[in-house]
Amino acid sequence: MYYLGIDVSKKTIDCCLISDSIFYERRFDNTEDGFRRLDDWIQGYTAEVVHCCCEATGIYHEAIAAHLRQKHTVSIVNPSKIKGFREAEQTRTKTDRQDARLIAEYCRRMQPQAWQPPTEEQEYLQAITDYIARLKQQRAAEQTKHQTAPDTIRHHIQTTIDHLNRLIATVQNELKDFYRQNPAYNEKKNRLKTIDGIGESSASALLAKLTRYDFANQNQFAAYLGLDPKIKDSGTSVKGKPRISKQGQKNARKALYMPALVAYRMNAFPAFTARLKARGKPPKLIIVAIMRKLAVIAYQLYKTGKDYDPSRYRN
Repeated sequence: MYYLGIDVSKKTIDCCLISDSIFYERRFDNTEDGFRRLDDWIQGYTAEVVHCCCEATGIYHEAIAAHLRQKHTVSIVNPSKIKGFREAEQTRTKTDRQDARLIAEYCRRMQPQAWQPPTEEQEYLQAITDYIARLKQQRAAEQTKHQTAPDTIRHHIQTTIDHLNRLIATVQNELKDFYRQNPAYNEKKNRLKTIDGIGESSASALLAKLTRYDFANQNQFAAYLGLDPKIKDSGTSVKGKPRISKQGQKNARKALYMPALVAYRMNAFPAFTARLKARGKPPKLIIVAIMRKLAVIAYQLYKTGKDYDPSRYRN
């Protein structure tokens, strides 16, 4: 069996093909022509189906993954898993070539599940929720500038804010149209909205991730969002406080902050919050813990199809 590790960047893909502990390495352009050259290169070593692995790198991995899937098995791996594998292997060198070799070795040993490309509906929901999040970030940045800007340019900044408000409203209406045309998605979104603190935007952001990726369990979903704990503990000389990894999807993680803050202020999870306070945890850390709890609840409701029961999750 051959295994192909691919380190993807915007312009290039570094590839490492493994067979019987022998490594074959080469770099290609991240273009259709580069993909064809990669096909020829693989064919020069084997006519068998190859298990190909790459990290989820924004949008840059999608084209090569879709191309290779036509002939081979493709797995797309959360970067946090590759990072953990690197630490376990005690690999200190980090270059594109070395990363490709590490991904190939991860593929051979861990046998990650095959990737399924998103449906049109999944792709649209992911794209539009990400776009709304970016627009809101731009608006927040302009609103901050407006507070301290001199009078001579403040009206220009206000014009930009007004434009962004109109654009956000337009795109949000398009998202509402999507839900009207896809009642199954609308039902799942509304179920997520029943969770304490979760509103329309955060429900859509969570649903976009839950529908597009097949998470094995709630911990994997939390890790994907970067809400898994990161503990730094090396020997006796290097120790740090546990904190979240922040290795996952930033937009979806940000979408949980305000809901968690609301849940904290309304004391939606009294026993859970009380335990953390008794252990001396500050409010900021408690809010992060609630973010993870909300993600776990969202995963469970999505998987089971059951309605939210506040009494079940108050502890």
